[in-house]
Amino acid sequence: MRITRCFMMIALMGGDFVCAAAQQPEEPVAAVFQRLESQAPTNVHPDVDQLLNRGRSDPKVREYIALHLPALIEKGPVQSDHLGQWIELVRLAGGLKIAEAAPALTKWLTIDNIGEITTAGFIKLENNPAGTALVQIGDPAIPAIVQVLSRGTLRERRYAVYALNLINSKGAKVALREQLNREPDQDLRNFIRKTLPG
Repeated sequence: MRITRCFMMIALMGGDFVCAAAQQPEEPVAAVFQRLESQAPTNVHPDVDQLLNRGRSDPKVREYIALHLPALIEKGPVQSDHLGQWIELVRLAGGLKIAEAAPALTKWLTIDNIGEITTAGFIKLENNPAGTALVQIGDPAIPAIVQVLSRGTLRERRYAVYALNLINSKGAKVALREQLNREPDQDLRNFIRKTLPG
């Protein structure tokens, strides 16, 4: 009988017949990243989901992502039709809590998820990809957020304050208390005061 190639591994274990299909090797992380770096606007959602899953289970994959992802985020959404692609990269940084990406994320704190710059008051960070990712990263992102507080525009400082408020850790509260003493904007000072315990 002619046996066709079916890439099956057959093992006899304890009298039981086990047949398992040979698994196709996973695509190298570098190849996935090469697609993410593509200038053409593409649907990167499946690639990001793959990297999220692999990064959570494999420290070496996570290390590779932490090394290469910040530079991609730093570029920002170069064109408006690349915004969705960039948001997916930001989602990856937040999902894997990539602290190395925090400085790049703070650069884009005022971009919301429909590609506009928000100028009015305080808004929730659900519509702010970079702010949401910074909150997910948590305490390791605080030093980068504090840099925004010391040199950012009022709009950037508002987002930074909101992110610290949502991180809501001891370190975040210390940063907010320090900002309260030096914040020039009265409305922002009042907001910080409300967020801090009496």
